Amino acid sequence: MGYETKGGQIGKEEIASWVDNEQGVIDRKIYADPDIYQLELRRIFARAWNFMCHGSHIPEIGDYFVTYIGDDQVIVVRDEAGTVQVLLNSCAHRGNALCRAELGNARSFLCTYHGWNYGLDGRLLAVPGKNHFYRDRLDVGKWGLTKAAKVEDYKGFYFATMDPEAPSLYDYLGEVGRIGMDQLSVHGELVAVDGVQKNIIDCNWKIAVDNLF
Repeated sequence: MGYETKGGQIGKEEIASWVDNEQGVIDRKIYADPDIYQLELRRIFARAWNFMCHGSHIPEIGDYFVTYIGDDQVIVVRDEAGTVQVLLNSCAHRGNALCRAELGNARSFLCTYHGWNYGLDGRLLAVPGKNHFYRDRLDVGKWGLTKAAKVEDYKGFYFATMDPEAPSLYDYLGEVGRIGMDQLSVHGELVAVDGVQKNIIDCNWKIAVDNLF
């Protein structure tokens, strides 16, 4: 059994061969092979809990923050009910990006291509010329923005997953993962600094992660 990629099938035995536990070494191809990266997007990023932001990044209704799940850009926004939503930054009509700014405040998300307008919870609110162009056959309830399957937080740190079968965030983090956030925010008192600061590194994501420790 293996996994299909553009370059062919990658078997589990081949994957196991990339890591030598006895010698403590790994095959350098895991940092450079595009087929491996595409497999990681499907098997890791699409299924894991991905960190989105801290709750203090978006304290008010309509506050939003743009980030990524794998290669997919998402909007993290606090809706009218105060719930944090994670929405794919892509209009359901033609895929145009809705948010161009890194962060801000919005009452809704308007697509600049054909004017489809979405609520903070991702629902499709309005379509210009809906009755004329679609002859009342467009069910707006079926054309909302794609949402993360689950959004949960631990001490104000918000995570999202696209996998509806994913375990709870608490269980996924485990004791070690929770300890790290417990140390950063003992009583949940952490507050994010305003603005966005980014460091763009021209490398595979695993190289960046490896050099954190």
